This record gives sequence, structure tokens and C-alpha cells, in this order.
Amino acid sequence: MEALFSAAVKMWEERQYDMKFDDCMGNEAVVFQSSDPVFSVRTDGSIFAKGEGASLDEPVQFKLKASGPHTHVWETVVQLALIEPPSPQKNENEVTKEEGTIAERKERKEAFQAPPPIIMFSGSGLNSSKGLRRQKRDWVIPPINVAENSRGPFPQMLVSIRSDQDQDISIRYSITGVGADQPPNELRAHAVDMNGNQVENPIDLYIFVIDMNDNRPEFKNQVYNGSVDEGSKPGTYVMHLSAFDADDNTTANGMVRYRILSQTPHSPIPNMFTINSETGDIVTVAPGLDREKVSQYTIIVQATDMEGNLNFGLSNTATAIITVTDINDNPPMLTSRTFSGEVPENRVDVVVANLTVIDADQPHSPNWNAIYRIISGDPSGHFTIRTDPVTNDGMVTVVKVIQSQVAAVVRLSGCATS
Repeated sequence: MEALFSAAVKMWEERQYDMKFDDCMGNEAVVFQSSDPVFSVRTDGSIFAKGEGASLDEPVQFKLKASGPHTHVWETVVQLALIEPPSPQKNENEVTKEEGTIAERKERKEAFQAPPPIIMFSGSGLNSSKGLRRQKRDWVIPPINVAENSRGPFPQMLVSIRSDQDQDISIRYSITGVGADQPPNELRAHAVDMNGNQVENPIDLYIFVIDMNDNRPEFKNQVYNGSVDEGSKPGTYVMHLSAFDADDNTTANGMVRYRILSQTPHSPIPNMFTINSETGDIVTVAPGLDREKVSQYTIIVQATDMEGNLNFGLSNTATAIITVTDINDNPPMLTSRTFSGEVPENRVDVVVANLTVIDADQPHSPNWNAIYRIISGDPSGHFTIRTDPVTNDGMVTVVKVIQSQVAAVVRLSGCATS
């Protein structure tokens, strides 16, 4: 038979605290004993404070023992903490002066959400002073959870271990193994009598460290470089950023979300790009990319854990530099409609005129390089136009000997393309 404790503690003005106790037999002749002299328990199970020394400004923890008829004794741990009254409904963005204090109290009480369970040994009972005892079935001990970076108070109660033979003999408890005399986090509990004789089979205890949000997202690089063609349509992929969070990524502590904080310059609009909040992919969101006007953008990207919650999450930033790459969207423009030059008689490979052009595309790129050709005026092929690789000028060159008897003046028509 087991006694069942459940505590739903609430502070009243007369310093009384409600707790329910059930020994499965009607609570007849049950005597309560508290390890804290400030707090006591009435026969109905209600906890009350003695005198004016009681205070719940900080959470309080103590042991409570219940003794019933037939020498049955039960133990539990009682934890008392103030429960803040519900605050009046306020605007979502409203911040009160007491918010910081309430948050601090809430953080202190997180360690006091539930009393530690009592784990009973499941061994066969090796004490032979009373003859053979019934063999009890082994059972799996549930893992014990403890939050990392816990602020206490210490020592912090995690679990209570006991043997049902403690009513007959004095028992000494100990733990060994990983976490006790070896690195954490696995323990083995032992129960022996005062002579060191084993009275229960050892039981294994597993302690799981519960992840807390104590790591910021970290970008692999502080500066990322990407590029996109000018004139790209909205939705065009640009680049990818990623941040790693050392917290548990199966919880919100390690779930990172992205957003763009700023774009420089704001031309033609302040929001030329957007970022996928989950993947970190940056894409164009508006038309109007023109390398001849803006050749590079600087984007500040923020990564926040807690699924992007700016109130509770931790954040970090990185810079994305996006280069607008050139496309051939500007034709070469001749600086004059007419060019002239003199042709020497009986000579070849002589430049007789320079055609100059202006091309707004990126200099010395294939989009900028001009290509010249003669359209009319040279049926015999005396001339060609070569491109100067440095200046992009068109050099009209004699490639076939011209005699004065042919013509005194040659008129050529040509064009330039890129």
C-alpha cells in the first residue's frame, strides 16, 4: 500500500497553505512531522506557518513525514513558492514596471515546479532475519531531469531513494558510478545496513540534463558574398546564410529564424531583397536592379533562436554583400556620326581613322567590347575595322593596296555592336 501526496500550494493572507494527503485508508490517526520548524501541518493536511518568521520571498523546501497506524511511514518533499496573481489584460507591446521583478521570481520558482519523486528499491530483499521474502519484480527507473545552469538553491532535491525495509532496520544509502565517483551522468544507488551488508539490489539512476537557452546563434562567417544579375525578376535566388546554435535543435532553444535588419543603399526601394526565415535563403523581392546605378548592396541579417521570438530569443548578426552583375543591356554609342582620315597610296596595314564609342556596360567585359563592321562603300574589301582591346575604339585599317586611279574619296558606312 502506498500513500499519495499531491500539493497545490497557494499563499493566503492568514499564511495558510493547502495540501492534500491520502493514505488510502481515510487518513485515520495520521501524524505529520515537518523538517522545517517554521512550518507545521494540521491533521487535515493543511500547512500553516508558525509565528511571523515565515516568508516566501524566496522559495522554501522541506521534508514532510506522515506516520500512520501499523508503523507505516511516508515521506515527501514540500516546496512552497509565491504564485503571482493574474495581471490585468494589457496591450501586447505594453511593458509594466513590475515585469522585471515578476520575471525574476518566475525564474527562481522554475526549480520548484514539482516535489522530487520517491524511488523504491526493487530488489528481492536480502535481509534474512525474518526468513524468506517475496521476490519483487525489477522495474525500469524513469530518468531524472535537471536543468543545465540551475541556480539552485543547493543542495537541490532531485529524487528520494528508500527501501521498504527501513521500518525494520537502520539503512545507510549511497550512490556510486558515473556522476558520483565517475564522470556524469549515470548513477547507481545502494542500500546497506549499519554493518555494510547489502539489503537491496542496486538500482540504476539516469540523470538527463535539460537544455536551457544559453547559446546564441553563431554565423560561420561575419561577411558573406553573393551576386545577382541586374534586371533579375522578383523571386530570383541570390545567396544563402546559415547560423548554428549549440542548444538543442529539437527544442525552441536551438531553432533559429532569420530576418533582414537593413539594406544599403535604399535604391530604388529600401526592400529589394527578402530572406526565408527558416532556410536563410536570400531572394529578390522587387524589380529594378541596375548595375549602372547601384553595383553593390550591403544587407545586415539577424539570426534569432527561440523560433525568432525577439522577447525571449538570443540573436546575432552577419553582413551579406550582394554584387549586381552586369548584363549586356547597353549598346555602344558612337561619339560622332562622321569620322575622316587620309589613305596613303600603295600601303597596307595602316590605320586611317579611329572610331570612338561609349558603352555603359562593365568596362573590359564581353558586354562592353565593341565589334565593328563595314556595311557599304567598300565592295573590293580594301578596308577593315579592328577593335582596340584597351580603348574599345574602332581602328579603320587598310588591308588592300589602294591606287589613286581607283577613287580620290572613299565613303564607308559601318556600325558597332557589343
